[in-house]
Amino acid sequence: MKSLKKILTTAALCATLFATGCSSETSKSSTGASSSGGDKKETVSFTYWGGDFDKKRMESIRTEFNKEHPDINVKLIQIPSDGYDQKLLTSMAGGEPYDVVQVAEAFNTYAGKGTLTDLTPYMEKDGVNKDDYFKAGIDAYSYKGKVMAMPMRLGAMIMLYNKDLFDKNGIPYPTDQWTWEDFRNAAMKISNKKDGTFGVQGVGSWWANYMAYVESFGGGLMSDDHTKFTLDSPESKQALHFMQDMLYKDKVAPLSSDIPKGVDLWTSGKIGILVDGPWWILTSQANIKDFKWDVATLPKGAEFTSPLFSNAFAIPNGSKHKDAAWEVVKFWTGKEGQTILASEHGEVPPLKSVANSNAFLYEDGQSPNLKALVNSVDHAFVPPITSKWGEINKLADTYLGPIFVENKNIDKQLKEMKPQVEQLLKEAQQAN
Repeated sequence: MKSLKKILTTAALCATLFATGCSSETSKSSTGASSSGGDKKETVSFTYWGGDFDKKRMESIRTEFNKEHPDINVKLIQIPSDGYDQKLLTSMAGGEPYDVVQVAEAFNTYAGKGTLTDLTPYMEKDGVNKDDYFKAGIDAYSYKGKVMAMPMRLGAMIMLYNKDLFDKNGIPYPTDQWTWEDFRNAAMKISNKKDGTFGVQGVGSWWANYMAYVESFGGGLMSDDHTKFTLDSPESKQALHFMQDMLYKDKVAPLSSDIPKGVDLWTSGKIGILVDGPWWILTSQANIKDFKWDVATLPKGAEFTSPLFSNAFAIPNGSKHKDAAWEVVKFWTGKEGQTILASEHGEVPPLKSVANSNAFLYEDGQSPNLKALVNSVDHAFVPPITSKWGEINKLADTYLGPIFVENKNIDKQLKEMKPQVEQLLKEAQQAN
């Protein structure tokens, strides 16, 4: 899910969508029926990003789909992440959009310009209940009360912890009742700079990293209506001070100078707690041989929550095969498709029933505690993405980065950051 870090060039996106994406005539021509009639298969073009692992999953789901829908030919089109957004823009600008598209951070911009099909009527017609899905997954892809894309994969920030280091220091393993004070105490006991061991990995200005702490402490980057900068609230600043203290006061997290070149402190057994995303589960299974590890939810603060990572499938308004495209989306994000996703035991299937089944959890006494990942998703918050998300993240690097890298004064950095973020939020509101 690191594909969520992809940021569109907003100006190009808005200009292109405004010019081409909202054509009512295009929408009216999208009947969903086969244009050729007879027994010829209807072809649905379906674009997605990713690598070989993603390709294998998509082809596996298509194989099962073909058994139930021999009348629909799903043409899978894999596009590298770096060129994905521009490829979609080009297809929309040319009036020949793909029938099903994968979306993530760009969703709100597309939905705001009216270029995506409202899936709510399709869901109601086929009895697809959005309450069967994790709330954050549905909320992330709803716009003005309408479901505009169906979630495919979910994840949240979690804790991976080195059980050997916990045992060595006589620390009980984390539970879902852990607080940030428990977290800090464990990190203090584990840290031993003489042998290069740290309680927790370094912290930084990546949105999911600092928001994991800020939201849990009861703060946030911006107000719920996306108009005000709130990272300077007492709760938010408490979280930022907590993060900064781990580096410079408690010294339980490494500075860049503490990390030997080419060494991954987590997989080499030199980190007690890793706060990061679910992709580390498969990485840890593949690369850790010398110590035992497991997974837990983030500690409880004022809120028991975690940032959501996700992606989903949408149907562009310009699709000429909407009904068939809906059958594709419904299958991929329904029980059949989600069960295939669950077999990977990595990212959480959006359907609660599949996520809580043995198909995903495979509890055998040997596997990691994936129930913690499910619980994290169940309490996750949707990141406050706006059409200016990319610019806001650049400002976070500019002003929050030095707090962690150079021990800069938090109040001073936030004071300089605030007016610039609020100007971007104002521009986003005006664009909408």
